Amino acid sequence: MTLPSPSSAEAHDPTAPVRSLSRAAAHVLGIGLVTAALIALPTGPSDLDRHQLPKEMVVHLAVWLAVVLARPARPAGISRAMVWSCLMLVAWSMAASVTALNPWLALRATALTATGVMAFITARHLAAMGHATLLLGWAAAAAAIGAGTGLAQAFGFTSPFFARARAPGGTFGNRNFLAHFSAIALPVVGTLVLTARRTPGAVLAACATIAPAMMIVLSRSRAAWLGSLVAGTVVVGVVLLQRRTNGAIPWTRIALVASGLVIAAALTFTLPNTLQWRTDSPYTDTLGDLANASEGSGRGRILQYRNTTRLALRHPYLGVGPGNWPLRYGDVAPGNDPSWSHRDVIPLNPWPSSDWMALASERGLLALLWVVGLGIAIAWRGVRGLRAGDERALGGAGVLAIVAVVSVQGGFDAVMLLPAPLLLAAVATGALLERADGATPLSRERLTAAVPKWWWLVPAMLAFGVLRSVEQNLAYVVAGSGAQISRLRWAGRIDPWSYPIRIALATREPCVRARDDAAAVLRLAPTWPAARTAARRCGVVSR
Repeated sequence: MTLPSPSSAEAHDPTAPVRSLSRAAAHVLGIGLVTAALIALPTGPSDLDRHQLPKEMVVHLAVWLAVVLARPARPAGISRAMVWSCLMLVAWSMAASVTALNPWLALRATALTATGVMAFITARHLAAMGHATLLLGWAAAAAAIGAGTGLAQAFGFTSPFFARARAPGGTFGNRNFLAHFSAIALPVVGTLVLTARRTPGAVLAACATIAPAMMIVLSRSRAAWLGSLVAGTVVVGVVLLQRRTNGAIPWTRIALVASGLVIAAALTFTLPNTLQWRTDSPYTDTLGDLANASEGSGRGRILQYRNTTRLALRHPYLGVGPGNWPLRYGDVAPGNDPSWSHRDVIPLNPWPSSDWMALASERGLLALLWVVGLGIAIAWRGVRGLRAGDERALGGAGVLAIVAVVSVQGGFDAVMLLPAPLLLAAVATGALLERADGATPLSRERLTAAVPKWWWLVPAMLAFGVLRSVEQNLAYVVAGSGAQISRLRWAGRIDPWSYPIRIALATREPCVRARDDAAAVLRLAPTWPAARTAARRCGVVSR
């Protein structure tokens, strides 16, 4: 009896299985990114969480699978500065969780940070193995598909997966969230157009610019407008410089990018939409108010930034705990602060209107330093690519554009605290760094090196995020719209640490049944008025 012989490719190339697994990991990341852009629950106890929780689950699961397949124990293309910044950010976030009033919010936020860090490291490693174009293609597809859901809502299509408030948010549930996602994607798609090997690929990438560009305009998101403006300035400057120095970029490719943007503008302003703005000239008004901080949302942000800065200075080392800003904002904000919504059972947004403010107040000033250090390390690689010229310059421009758009948007809204934009930025940056650094084939020894035993702790830790996210989503599926008490009760058993589920039970059931729920919400959100009211109703006293 003869045993089957290995394929000729694997017999002569021991790295073939590793390369096959790495390609599968790249597809897993890409499919996860597209799925994260699309997925939402039709109903849920919280309108925000019914959109964000499924996206978190998909992101956790996709990154975990990609890490297991790719095994980036010795990741290629990652500098020491990047590694240490990533490690310290995750370690500091874990340490800051000790200070949290609600440890489950801290676990959720820290798990997402760890997943985002590993998504970046894994994407950079996969790009070094030759999958940069594949990752960028998936990123462009996710951008076009995600933005397409927002456009569908804007032009009259209805779906239970869309939210009526803050339209057109599509499957993101909020137009600002979708606009941030689209703004991060534009440099990616533009770089693909300029660097595609063949014209059909360039044309396809140019078509993918239309939906995100339209979505950014229709959203009226000031953060997305400003971020896109800064990122566009970086890319245009590099393209013009490249044309002037060596003429490496054909005018036809530049024309393709311009055509996509022109078509997007024409469709945006000529097609009738169903958005009901309060002003006759909404886009002109938004343009005029980009820097307006004396009234409206601009004034609210300034007040919130001032109060959040005070909170950060009160807790400079470890902050108030990841995800715990809304529980501690009342320590520094008066009752008439516009961020409050006292009639709601959840009186504040889960995050401040700034990634930077969230980092400083929730994880301490040193956590902010680690993120700035990571950004500088990534940007420096982009600058090195610019100096090299040719396609490396375009890769460097793409890296700098993403750093710019993430930094600017993060100053005005929560961006990298959300799962879909986090995964998009991590995957795109990892892939574009390969373009900026220049392709360097990995040695056979490095590809076939054994994975250290300690490294398996990494996917094991990521698995906690996966399991917790699955638990949260299962509870929301069971709860449905929250109209049926029996379903809420089962959901509370599945996820007893869900504030939206437990507060619904605490406020709607008789106290003989709701006492445990009232005590639970007081532990989960001891500073919120609705939790205190529910506790007083059932005679629960805070400790």
